[in-house]
Amino acid sequence: MPPRKVMEGKAKNFGKTFSRMIKDFKSQAVLMVFIIILAIGSAILSIITPSLLRDLLNSAQQDLIFIDTITGSINIHWDVFIYKFGVILGLYALAALFSWLSEFAAVSVSARYSYEIRNKLQEKIDRIPLSYFDRVPYGDTLSIGTNDVDNISRNLQSIITQTFRAVTLFFGALIAMLVINWQLALVALVSVPLSLAFVFVISKFSGKQFVRYRNNLGELNGQIEETYAGYKIIKLFNKEADVEERFNVTNKKMEKSDQLSQYLSGLIFPTTFFVNNLCYVGIAVVAGIVADVPTMVVFFMYLNSFTSPIQQIGQIFNIIQSVVASGERIYNLLDQKEEEPDKENSITTEDNIVGSFDFENVSFSYTPDKPLIENMNLHVNAGDMIAIVGPTGAGKTTLVNLIMRFYEINGGTIKLDGISTKDFARNTLRGAIGMVLQDTWLFKGSIKENLLYGNQNATDEDIINACKEARIHHFIETLPGGYNYQLTEDGSNISQGQRQLLTIARAIISKPKILILDEATSSVDTRTEQQIQDALDSIMKGRTSFVIAHRLSTIKNAKNIIVMKKGHIVETGNHQELLAKGGFYADLYNAQFSGLNPMNKNSENTVVDS
Repeated sequence: MPPRKVMEGKAKNFGKTFSRMIKDFKSQAVLMVFIIILAIGSAILSIITPSLLRDLLNSAQQDLIFIDTITGSINIHWDVFIYKFGVILGLYALAALFSWLSEFAAVSVSARYSYEIRNKLQEKIDRIPLSYFDRVPYGDTLSIGTNDVDNISRNLQSIITQTFRAVTLFFGALIAMLVINWQLALVALVSVPLSLAFVFVISKFSGKQFVRYRNNLGELNGQIEETYAGYKIIKLFNKEADVEERFNVTNKKMEKSDQLSQYLSGLIFPTTFFVNNLCYVGIAVVAGIVADVPTMVVFFMYLNSFTSPIQQIGQIFNIIQSVVASGERIYNLLDQKEEEPDKENSITTEDNIVGSFDFENVSFSYTPDKPLIENMNLHVNAGDMIAIVGPTGAGKTTLVNLIMRFYEINGGTIKLDGISTKDFARNTLRGAIGMVLQDTWLFKGSIKENLLYGNQNATDEDIINACKEARIHHFIETLPGGYNYQLTEDGSNISQGQRQLLTIARAIISKPKILILDEATSSVDTRTEQQIQDALDSIMKGRTSFVIAHRLSTIKNAKNIIVMKKGHIVETGNHQELLAKGGFYADLYNAQFSGLNPMNKNSENTVVDS
């Protein structure tokens, strides 16, 4: 298989990705409009209140305060005071309520969007071919489905609400200032180009670091996943120091990109704050010449509403850079080429499947520049046991993967009962085949749940009989809870051999018409292997069976043995016939006893009689 490469996460096309993300909100358009109206309403109310406060200050002497001509005391019209200040406080409260409602609704939009994206990713992973996972590390794919989706979810609500509120505040405050005093408004406008220049220059550099951080995070997750999966091998070869060094290098790159992105984006606030303070000074000076004190006070309030959106927009732009970087990684996965869809009139029932196979000029390669299987022709009768042998890399596992349509062939045809396997629905084809792999896989749950994975309709009697055939029933009975014993992740609380016996039992329970065994007894002792072999011989009767084996002594009874070398079938026949030929199979067989290297052309073709 080709080496895996970390997926690129750089936002190569910001506009296209951003536009695509916007389109994904079509299903929530009504709620989005509601959020926008609330955000704009909150901003408008925040703009109106300073103007009311100015009017209140200007009319204070006439409407609120009066001097008693007899006593000379200063009195207040409390009814007018309470009414006017009550209106102002009410508007501020209403603005806060609108802001809270918009945030609350935005949380719902964000959560729904994340839910839909996670579903799309899961559905996509179910449809993409296995070749994708040959190229892309599991940790990087995991990072997309967790970290990138979470990054969008956490930041989406602030983007939705703050963007419209900030824009409304900016233009609303500008209009209000121009109406009140255009000279002071011009002073405030001077700060805009300078602030925007700082914002966009800083955002340009910080955006690159956000992208780099997302990539480093995906790489680090891949290393962690790989380390935990192979921690025994790491300890076996004393590679802890090397793993730590590799981890530290990636972690350091991630730390650097995180620091730079946060440091650069953090510069936006102090720089714009400095520009705003200069603007305050300018307004104070000009207001002393062309305006009164109430106008200057209200202008300070408007200036805050005018300049804070620039800071917010800068922060939002940085957030958008990070979100779009995550979005592009997500869309990169969603755009991966999928398995060819089943034909419209594909066969969807297993009832008529017998189990004969024909390979007609089949060619396949994982990568175009490295051919593996070329022009293979093979006929397998229904009910035959076919053993597939050959050195590592000969194409044995690839052959059964092609039968299962885990990969699509590049040329030729594979027929099941005279019908191209492409004419069967994948669920039907794979449902008719039971497969036991060398690498066992069990999920966290009870033993019974794991056994039922292949056939949910199996009865307790079916489960027990299958486990007895697989020589695992007695062991299960000794466990606390028996068949309800809880396995940990990947079944790590039982031995490798016991896990393999469970997978064999699981295949038996599925009652397949075709059986594929890929080194199914490689992790058990010799005595247990013989017992399982006897059980498998019984199970394989009447079923077409493909058995991949390195221990050639286990496939002596195969009706036909296919010998593969470098993707080609070099010999076929039964055990005795192939030994008599004294060819490559004989070399392989003798090598297990004499230590000869069958790949060495100078090795003697000494035949060991069975």
